[in-house]
Amino acid sequence: MIFKHSKKDAILVMICLTNVGLILYFAKQFATFSFSEAFVAGLFLVGFYCTNYQCVSHNFIHNNFFKNKSLNTLFSIINSMAMGLPQTLYYHHHMNHHRFTNGEKDISSLFKYSGENQEREEGILSYSFIGFFRIDLLALAKRAKKPQDKRLLIMETLGVLLLWGLLISINWKFFLVFYLPVWYLGQVAALMENYFEHYGTKPGNRETDSVSCYGKIYNLLWFNNGYHQEHHFAPTVHWTKITEVRKKLPDESQRRIVKFAHFTNIPH
Repeated sequence: MIFKHSKKDAILVMICLTNVGLILYFAKQFATFSFSEAFVAGLFLVGFYCTNYQCVSHNFIHNNFFKNKSLNTLFSIINSMAMGLPQTLYYHHHMNHHRFTNGEKDISSLFKYSGENQEREEGILSYSFIGFFRIDLLALAKRAKKPQDKRLLIMETLGVLLLWGLLISINWKFFLVFYLPVWYLGQVAALMENYFEHYGTKPGNRETDSVSCYGKIYNLLWFNNGYHQEHHFAPTVHWTKITEVRKKLPDESQRRIVKFAHFTNIPH
């Protein structure tokens, strides 16, 4: 078996490949799209971007899919093309999030831009729609200090630029009026999901700093992403086994849990 942890990771690999394939297909067909068709295609891709960040890229960060190092490198490059952003940058961004979950040093903290006292979370709209522009991508790139990490970052960046060049050559209007806006909304959706995953919790306790939800359909479709407190408590546990961590956490009356899916964790 080529997979390091579970053959079920093949589903995540297929999502990545489908993501890239759809982008190229939509680029070729864009000239024939009606407004409504382009709108539906855009929503579809936004969903793919969010799923990639929360499930594909996220799980790959914590548990590389393949036994073979070269396959992991290849996947990292292809998934960078799917995300429109080097996987290595997201790796360092996400590792910062795990180390300082919602604290002062967390780049993605809900409290960071909430005001002088930082006692309440920032509003969900400003957090989601402005959040990407607050990220210092150059600073994240500088965290790739090992020679092999620098090489990987360069290859990932070249992969993204190659895709962009290909899209422009196919249909530059597609790139400007469809791809870039949809890509941006994908970042917004991913940030919004992160907001839902931590709203209503306080940093500083690995057992209560995140939100969990145990809806069966949500966790089936999103690879047990609902077990988010469990994930922050034991981040190296594979997504197929994360449900087992639930019993190690405090009583559910002492944690923030929402029904069905994270998006029901509506700010009030």
